[in-house]
This record gives sequence, structure tokens and C-alpha cells, in this order.
Amino acid sequence: MLDANTFSNSNVINFIQENFIAFKINAETKIGKNLFEQYKGTGYPLIVFIDNNNNELDRFYGYYSPDNFISKLKNIDSGINTFPDLLAKYKLGDQSAETMFNLAIKATDRGNDSLAKILYSNVIKHKNVSLDMFHRSHLALGIQSLKNDDLLLINYLNIYPESPLLKDAVNYLLNYYYMKGLIQQELDLYNKYIDQFKNDYLFLNQYSWRMTELETNLDKALDMINLSIKIFKGDAKQKAMILDTKAEILWKQNLHNDAIIIINESIELDSENQYYINQKKKFLESIN
Repeated sequence: MLDANTFSNSNVINFIQENFIAFKINAETKIGKNLFEQYKGTGYPLIVFIDNNNNELDRFYGYYSPDNFISKLKNIDSGINTFPDLLAKYKLGDQSAETMFNLAIKATDRGNDSLAKILYSNVIKHKNVSLDMFHRSHLALGIQSLKNDDLLLINYLNIYPESPLLKDAVNYLLNYYYMKGLIQQELDLYNKYIDQFKNDYLFLNQYSWRMTELETNLDKALDMINLSIKIFKGDAKQKAMILDTKAEILWKQNLHNDAIIIINESIELDSENQYYINQKKKFLESIN
């Protein structure tokens, strides 16, 4: 998306040519892997800005529209709200929640967990912290703690059951259990929150698909995916994905003909998707 929408934008191109020297490196190559490790990258795409002395000025991850990207570039070019700028303000005595919070985000991105932990903890205790920063700081500390255990994130969920970041916290914890192979904890967490997220068609789909992978709770998974379809609000490709989940559940329940009917709907909505075609082939082979 960056290539298609942002890096091809004439305003972005002109601003970069006038103010930066740009390199694009495949992080899966040998040199790319070394650089990614050197800069302690945590995801793709990683965009790093350094000065002519190889000091990192700033970094950010993911997609930005052309206008947002230019805004970021202007800040970096002028030295505003970069890591060095925020760190200097903090060291000179700026203890505002906003400065500490923004610096904590940048410290996290740079892999400086110890500084980030101090800053997020200070933000939480700040008398003028906003509700958004308060909860985002708690969540950040909980995510950071997952490198050791799940206690801090569990405590956050229990203490703030009405958190505006509840689903984010649950998903981070679910992913932690998934990566650790802690299936029972994962199932317990899904069962605890599935009813609470019944208005979220994507979470319902996520739950239902995971049940097909674990081959458990398939009847409830079918109920949840039917509810997901009922409340669905999205584009054709998203609907095809949700219908595919239903087809997979039906197939796991040995309802092969019903599964074929549903996967045909996915193919009609996203006819170029080879995965759905392969799914149909798998279902047909089960009959034969």
C-alpha cells in the first residue's frame, strides 16, 4: 500500500528528494536481516530516519497516507516530536503526560523497554493524564510484560473490565496463549469474552475459525459465525472470508454438501481467490 499510494505520490517524492536520501531494502535478504536486527525492528514495513552521523532520528511502522507521511517527514526534517527532541525535553524537565507518553511510544519502537516502562508507569500516575493515555499506557505495559508472563495483562482486564481497549488487550492475550501453545488458557479466555463481543463480526469470525483449528466447540462456532454473517457490515471480500469460516465449520461437522454450497458463495464474492477454490476442491474430495 505504501508503494501503491504513498511512495508513488508526486508530493511525497518531491519532498523526499529535496530533504532526504532514500533507500529501500528487502528485510528478507541477508543485508536486510542484519539491518533489521541492528535496528531492533519489530514489524514490517519499518521506516528508519538517521542523520549523517548514523544517529537515529525517528522511525515508524506500517502504512501512512501521502498527507500523513508528508506531515511526519516535515516533523523529522524540522526536528519536532522526534525521539531526540522528546528525550531532550524530558531530560530538561518536561514531565507532562503527553511528552512522556509520546517518548514512551518511540522508546518502545526502538526496543528500549526499560525507558518505556519507566515512562508509561509515570504517565499512569500523572495527575493530568487523559483517559486515552492512561489505558494505552496500561496496555503497553501489559504487552511488554508478556515477554515474561501474562499476570499484568490479566490484572488489567480484571481491574478495568470497561476499558475502551478491552478487545485489544484480549487479543494480545489470546495471541500470547496461541504462540505459547497454551490451548486451555486460550479457550478459557475466548469463552469468557465471546458473549461480550457478540456485536463484533470480526471477533466472532476469529473465534469460529480458531474453533475449527482446534476442532472443538463446533456447534457454538456455527452459531457465532451465523451471528457474524447476520450483523456483517463490510465489503465483498470480507464477507467471502466469513462465509469460508462457516464452510470450514460445516466441513468439520461432516456436512460436506452444505460446506460446498457456502464456499460457492465465497467464490462468487471473490472469484480470483485461489484459496476458496482449493477449499471447494477439498470439500469435494471428502465426498468422493
